[in-house]
Amino acid sequence: MADRTNGGTEFDPAALERTEARFWREIWDAVPAAVGVAKGVRRKGFGPVQATVMAAASEQRFLNLILGAAAADAAAEGFVEEAVDWVREQGVRGFALLDPNLPGTGAAERALTRAGYEREHDWMRFVRDPHPPRFKVAADVEVVELDGSDEDNPFGSIAAHGFGLPPWVASLFAPLPALPDWRCYLARIDGEPQACAAMLLDGEVAELGIAATLEGGRRRGCQLALLARRIEDAAAAGARTLFVETGARVPGHPSTSYGNILRAGFEEAYLLPGYADARPAAD
Repeated sequence: MADRTNGGTEFDPAALERTEARFWREIWDAVPAAVGVAKGVRRKGFGPVQATVMAAASEQRFLNLILGAAAADAAAEGFVEEAVDWVREQGVRGFALLDPNLPGTGAAERALTRAGYEREHDWMRFVRDPHPPRFKVAADVEVVELDGSDEDNPFGSIAAHGFGLPPWVASLFAPLPALPDWRCYLARIDGEPQACAAMLLDGEVAELGIAATLEGGRRRGCQLALLARRIEDAAAAGARTLFVETGARVPGHPSTSYGNILRAGFEEAYLLPGYADARPAAD
């Protein structure tokens, strides 16, 4: 069933949730086997619930995610509890994002609370239709698409460094340019890569993510240029709904990412309540 933003853009929350699960599933599944073993990169499904963990980055929210917990009967059938237990067994601090539009949200919240999770950090989901960008981008920023043939491209390393993660996390993102339905980009200034971003095309839905910038490219318009290119390419590929997420606004803490997304014509669709495990992880 389609919902609408205040501006009239239609979207199907269930379709966005399916694409979100695919987004993270394909990232995890593409990690080189040796890295997965060494760093504890694991994924497991529990009915409609998906858990993705990285033991070597046990405190990073988006690297230890539980998705799908708000699906109908996910809590009633015990899938939420099973996912929570498995994530704890991996020695990480799990983080669950709930879609408030799905029928099992209330039951999921109660199940997570019983399991020792606490409301911690919400995310905002933004949507837009594929109308052409109506904002200016910096003339000195060049956006190039990667085709996956250059294994030495800096996409993964820029993502890891821009997110403030250890260098080895580059191996999590490096395979993405070669995956079907993925579009990956670099923003260059004076010929030097300064930022990266990706997009998953999932039928008529496109999810934008993995947007990171090096210090030398900050406040230069790199991410706005990357947003413009992805919007154009998503429209050309036939996408009808584009969405992206970032942390919810926190009073007194302005977010450049949040502002760029709004400038790019996305609208705030709804908050995704975030729940973090408040109990110690298993040794």
